[in-house]
Amino acid sequence: MNVIYASFKSRRDAISFAESLSRQRVAVRVVGTPAKVGSSCGLSVKFPSGAARIAELVLARGDYSSFLGFYRG
Repeated sequence: MNVIYASFKSRRDAISFAESLSRQRVAVRVVGTPAKVGSSCGLSVKFPSGAARIAELVLARGDYSSFLGFYRG
């Protein structure tokens, strides 16, 4: 399965983003950020690549100022 990681500087933003995606019925996991991505907080949200559009919409509607980027896993 192809996955995407959404990486954040803030642990709070990572958790909030995961909860928002979950409410949209996207299967998510909060995981340690892969070394190739890097992050000061060490948390990313992992989700299926098929949910990329939903993730973009959630990101646009929320206040996730610490968002670093999406990375394919």
